[in-house]
Amino acid sequence: MLAFSGGVDSVVLAMLLKDGGYNFELAHCNFKLRGKESDADEKFCIDFAGKNKLKIRTRQFDTKAFVKKTGTSVQMAARELRYNWFMELAKKNKYNFILTAHHANDNVETLLINLIRGTGINGLKGIPKKQNLIARPLLFATKESILAFAKKNKLKYREDSSNDEVKYKRNYLRHEIIPGLKKLNPALESTFENNIRLFKQSAKVVKQFVNEKHKKMVVEDKNSLKINLKKLVAEESAELLLFEWLSPKGFNASQIEQIFENLSKAQSGKLFFSETHKALIDREFIIIETLETKTPDKEFLIKDVKDFKKLPFTILADVSASKKIISGKNIAQIDLEKPVFPLKIRKWKAGDKFMPLGMTGYKKISDFLINQKLNRFEKDNIWLLLNKNEVVWVIGQRLDDRYKINASTKKILKLELIK
Repeated sequence: MLAFSGGVDSVVLAMLLKDGGYNFELAHCNFKLRGKESDADEKFCIDFAGKNKLKIRTRQFDTKAFVKKTGTSVQMAARELRYNWFMELAKKNKYNFILTAHHANDNVETLLINLIRGTGINGLKGIPKKQNLIARPLLFATKESILAFAKKNKLKYREDSSNDEVKYKRNYLRHEIIPGLKKLNPALESTFENNIRLFKQSAKVVKQFVNEKHKKMVVEDKNSLKINLKKLVAEESAELLLFEWLSPKGFNASQIEQIFENLSKAQSGKLFFSETHKALIDREFIIIETLETKTPDKEFLIKDVKDFKKLPFTILADVSASKKIISGKNIAQIDLEKPVFPLKIRKWKAGDKFMPLGMTGYKKISDFLINQKLNRFEKDNIWLLLNKNEVVWVIGQRLDDRYKINASTKKILKLELIK
């Protein structure tokens, strides 16, 4: 399947494929952004397919409505709509490839955009020739050579007026910056192609280095990443490592620089946020966790033992007469005659206090958690089991002394938090 806009690039690629005897179809997106001009593009594409006996699929999108709904830019919205549809078509029609007509000039623009954004060495690798189903067979060709081919073969194509609008970053580079660079180096596309080839090799070396350091410094699971602070600070390439580990989590170059600067200040408890993750500089680690939909300050009512199954985390509950003491933070053995159902489970709040097991006086939950040396993320995720407004168990940490079992206990409620 060829992504077909009707512009010179896709028209030339279509004719090359046709002349080469390839079995292909066209797919055209009408983003309804330029009124009659967009509709005229669609008609041109349909007519082109008819004249060349090619099958074409077209789709119209309400791009402006999608922008309003998602809050993304017009260009990003169009890209998402386009590729989602292409993937649907590929799955339905079992295409071997989705071809786009990106060329050498696009590669130059992409590399410069990535330099401006600050994407690290991976952003200097340019546009991949092939990525999963998507292939770009014209990356070797300059815009000039594509236009020359079209002129020589008297090919008709559509001009997109929005390509002249310098309000878009790519267009500004294309019309204002790159012509100046080409005055310095007329063979700019060829030079960039050579650079990209070297950058790709460099990126492999960096990736190997980062992976080796990852094994020594990082503990990672599905939702979190912990970087050993002591080892990171001692590393000469600490900022590079931070960039490689944090940029995939949505942190930009400026944020990563701030995090790096805060390491030398030893400011424990400092928080940073990307759109998808949060990063905490703790005593021994930089901890990165996925931003989840925040659980509201919800209270769960426990009317009987079965209701422990309805919680957003796992607590195994069992009632027995066995008085065998089982130790562990995640286990609470409660004298069942002391609490009165219904019980309540909620997040801890400032001002909450309890009598920690083994003590005779009260202690604020906030002070207790500090003594437990929990990091900020861990503190935010502490829940309490309450009998009316009295703390029974700081879940996963400590039972209240008033609810412990003793010689006269008849029934025991055993609770175990499964982390």
